[in-house]
Amino acid sequence: MLLGGLLEFVADPKSYFFSIPDIFFSEFPNICTVYLCIFLFNKFATPLRIVPLFICITLVYVFSCLHWYVTGYIIRPHFRMNGDAAPVMSVWNYSVLLIWIFIKYALFGFSYYYATQNIKHQKKLRSIEKEKHEAEYAFLRAQINPHFLNNTLNFIYAKSLPLSADLATCIMTLSEIMQYSLEIDKDDRTTLLGDEIAHIKNVISINQLRFNNKLQLDFDIKGSLSNVRIIPLVLITMVENILKHGDCTDRLNPVYIILSVSEQDQAIYFHASNKKKMAQKNYLAV
Repeated sequence: MLLGGLLEFVADPKSYFFSIPDIFFSEFPNICTVYLCIFLFNKFATPLRIVPLFICITLVYVFSCLHWYVTGYIIRPHFRMNGDAAPVMSVWNYSVLLIWIFIKYALFGFSYYYATQNIKHQKKLRSIEKEKHEAEYAFLRAQINPHFLNNTLNFIYAKSLPLSADLATCIMTLSEIMQYSLEIDKDDRTTLLGDEIAHIKNVISINQLRFNNKLQLDFDIKGSLSNVRIIPLVLITMVENILKHGDCTDRLNPVYIILSVSEQDQAIYFHASNKKKMAQKNYLAV
């Protein structure tokens, strides 16, 4: 509104006078047109829906024509206004003139819509880039921390070896468990069965020290392990379940774990038997 009044003042500073009704009724229809177009572009341009957008733009054009007519031919004549008086009404000339005016303010609305969408897009790109950097940093930190801990465990192992052989063995076993966990985090989806069995034995050894060598557990392996690959951490999950829920210190009912590799069937058989809650339970996995 103030910009329109300033332009009129620059065009004819001698005859110009400040009039709030003049500024309001001259510019208010234009402002309404701009904001209506912005609303329509936000609603139908993202994603683009051509037919609803065209229909609504046409309706806004009709509304703007009526709005300009009311302000120009009905309201403004009752006030002292700057500029020329409204010309004699001619529907054809009036409609053609308003097409250009409408296109001008519709372009203002589209420019505002495009600028805001571009700003939102840039903010979204920056947000995605920030999340990407944070994810990469978290990934690198996750890779660095386990290696640091593994090296620290090796250092502690060397320091504890003269003090306690059992403690040093426990630390070294824990270090090997962590090293295996780091290795399976790589891109390979399978691991050698021999490596998985070594991991199981390390977990059993840790728990044996935890229970002061009172675990009654027999782990038997049958068949050839060469070049046999499995999904990592599948077997250890069942072993950990036995150690957690089973009575593994009962000498009369020891835990039996039998792992069989059948080349004929091309299968791996996992059989476990342990006491739980005063009852014998068998677990069979293939």
